[in-house]
Amino acid sequence: MKLQKNHILILILLFAFFASLSLYRHKNIGPNSFRTEIWADRAGYYVYLPSTFIYNFSTENFPENIEPKTGEGFFLNKERKRIETKYTYGVALMQLPFFLVADAITVLSHDYPRDGFSYYYQKSINFAAAFYLALGLYLLFLALKVYFGYKNKLLIATIATFFFGTNLYYYGIIETGMSHIYSFFLFSSLLFLVTHKAKFKNKLRYFSFLGLISGLIVLIRPTNIIILTIPFIWGVGNFKQLSQRFKEFFKPSIIPFWLVPGLLVLVPQFVYWKYSTGHFLSYTYKDEGFSNALSPNVFEVLFAPNNGLFPYSLTFILALVGIVLIWKSNKTLALYSSFVFLLITYMTASWHDWRFGCGAGMRNMVEYYALFSFPMAFSVHKLFSMKKGIIKFLIFATLGFFVMISFKVNYHYFGCYFSGIWDWSDYVKYLFYPVQIN
Repeated sequence: MKLQKNHILILILLFAFFASLSLYRHKNIGPNSFRTEIWADRAGYYVYLPSTFIYNFSTENFPENIEPKTGEGFFLNKERKRIETKYTYGVALMQLPFFLVADAITVLSHDYPRDGFSYYYQKSINFAAAFYLALGLYLLFLALKVYFGYKNKLLIATIATFFFGTNLYYYGIIETGMSHIYSFFLFSSLLFLVTHKAKFKNKLRYFSFLGLISGLIVLIRPTNIIILTIPFIWGVGNFKQLSQRFKEFFKPSIIPFWLVPGLLVLVPQFVYWKYSTGHFLSYTYKDEGFSNALSPNVFEVLFAPNNGLFPYSLTFILALVGIVLIWKSNKTLALYSSFVFLLITYMTASWHDWRFGCGAGMRNMVEYYALFSFPMAFSVHKLFSMKKGIIKFLIFATLGFFVMISFKVNYHYFGCYFSGIWDWSDYVKYLFYPVQIN
């Protein structure tokens, strides 16, 4: 499956467009600011790179006071001589090529110190996110094309609606160091694989790619393991087909081709945990957990202005409508999408801090937009198929209004919601009043 020349050009243009947006969004941001690309959680994901390639996992030569200067995203335990982060290394692995380029430029230019946190290292995160965003959207387009066979303009409308009308924009352009855009790319890759399975002449290659992508998905965010059910249920219409699918995956001759790549990407994490905690397996989130499982904050997760889903992703309504509309033609996709939506919502609502700290909207849903783009595409198809009239005009006008609201709120979002859970004052400011971006 070779890329066509025009597709390569489109990918390059998309990458350049997203990178430009991200660089503009982060311009004039001074060091030691919570808006920098390497701060708090983002620093916790990233720290594996300078630790490996600059400091050889030694705490001695890190810049002075680097922990508070990067938002306490990791901890230099100088007593035990350990670099400690509760986050896995998956995001750093995907950022690695861009880090190496930034490192080379830093060494050759002598403009900034080679400390792993100076200007070029910061900007490399924006390029990494732009790359995976562009490639993720492209793979998703190809998956939707094969699955539905819709016209390109309809699929482009679907993807554009999701990008500008949800917090996917925020996590692809602004919060470039968070894990979600990288997971979004991996989810899109997984959907590309299952929709293109028939086009793989070498089935062993298909299972190898599947194992590698699956391992990365679990590595970056272990709770995302639920999405690995997709290869088993995709295209399945009854229990007999489901049984055959399981038999296919667990043939003795097939198992090594998906199991080995999946395990290989996890091995370095086990080694790091042994180094940092003394155990090959470790729950590094300590006291954090699903303590609200018996009293989940579902209503807040969905509707609160303080990090709720719909206030920042109004066009997600189209995905839920699509689940209903697609029921007659594809019950499996409708049931599976419903199950995933309910499960992710419940898991988020059960977490000890359902807002998951600072963020824009229900960020745990961002990577799952790849899956929900399928029922959304069905909704968009139905809209385009409607006869011209006042109803069609009103629906498109409403959809455009939703996109405008979601984009404006995400574009001007400050990074943290400082008002109360149901206090809409900050939300209204983002929507109606100009704010200082940087």
